[in-house]
Amino acid sequence: KLPYTMHYCQNYWLGKWFIGKYRLDSDFLKCEKPLLLEPPTGIHEKYDFYIKPGGKPYGTREKLRRQSAKREEFMICGMIKRLNDAATWIKSVTCEEGTANLKKEFIFHHSLDPDNNEGGEKKA
Repeated sequence: KLPYTMHYCQNYWLGKWFIGKYRLDSDFLKCEKPLLLEPPTGIHEKYDFYIKPGGKPYGTREKLRRQSAKREEFMICGMIKRLNDAATWIKSVTCEEGTANLKKEFIFHHSLDPDNNEGGEKKA
């Protein structure tokens, strides 16, 4: 049974998938900014670790238990989808026609490949 509410109180990460309210750019809702890339379902089966966008040293894998990975996936997928839904609606009513960037392509790392850790932390 799914919860009725989501409390967005912390950062969530799995592999290199990440969402954190303090890492989201303040101009995320601007017309030219892309939406967040939405992860595929089942990412908890692929990763038993996470890599922080600003981890020191960058690229360090932190171990996750399987149950924690499922919870992280739930929050990452749910929050990214809802943030994208909200941004899409806001852009539909505030951007001039044809100017809203609705491409789902922004990620918080330079690459989602856990073995490619070049570039360090990505600035939006």
